[in-house]
Amino acid sequence: MSYWLTQSLLSSWRYWMEAGDAQADQAREAFCSSLRREKQPKTDAMLRGIRFEDAINRVVAGKTAELSDEYTEKAVRRFSRLCMGGQPQVPISGNLFVSGLDLTLYGVCDYVKAGIIYDIKRVSRYEYGKYQTSPQHPLYLHLLPKATRFDYLIFDGRFCYRETYRRGDFPPIETTVDRFIQSLREANLLDDYKTYWNMNETREELIHGL
Repeated sequence: MSYWLTQSLLSSWRYWMEAGDAQADQAREAFCSSLRREKQPKTDAMLRGIRFEDAINRVVAGKTAELSDEYTEKAVRRFSRLCMGGQPQVPISGNLFVSGLDLTLYGVCDYVKAGIIYDIKRVSRYEYGKYQTSPQHPLYLHLLPKATRFDYLIFDGRFCYRETYRRGDFPPIETTVDRFIQSLREANLLDDYKTYWNMNETREELIHGL
C-alpha cells in the first residue's frame, strides 16, 4: 500500500511540533483534524489569502481585479510582474520510500518561471525567516528537479517581502518525512495516517483536500 503526503499535512504537523506549551493542545487538535481529512470552515485569514492570490492570477491572465486598498494594489502589481509569463498551478508529484512506507509526495506550485518556483503568501504579521523551517520548499524542489530555487512572495497587508531558498540551504525532505513518520508512531497516530491518506483516495479528492 502507498500513501499520499502533501506539504499542507507536513506544515500542520510542523506547527504542532513547534507550538509552545500554551498552544500545544490546540496545535495537536488542528493537526489531528488535518490528519483525518475533516472539513473545516475557512477562516478570515484563509479567505484573505484566497482573494489576494486570485487577484494576482487575474492580473497575470490580463484581467482586472477588484482591490481593497492601495497597499494591496501595489502588492498585486509587484507580484504579478514577477509571475507574468510563468506557468500557473503546476501539479508535482513523486515517490519516496521512508521509514518502511511507500509514499507519493504531492503539491501544486502557484507559479513556475525560468527555474524558479513562486509561492504566494498573504499573512497578517511577518518576520524574516518565517518559512525557514517550512517543509514546502524542500518538498517542492525535491519534486521539481529542473527548478533551481524557491521564492516565497509575502504580503502582510502593507509591505511586500521575499524569502528565497536554494538547494543546499536546508536538509533533504527525506529527513523531515522520516521525523514525521516517527512522530506519528510515537503519538499512536500512524494508523490514522494510513487510513485517511492511502492511495485508494482519488487524486481529485486529494486536491480538494489541500
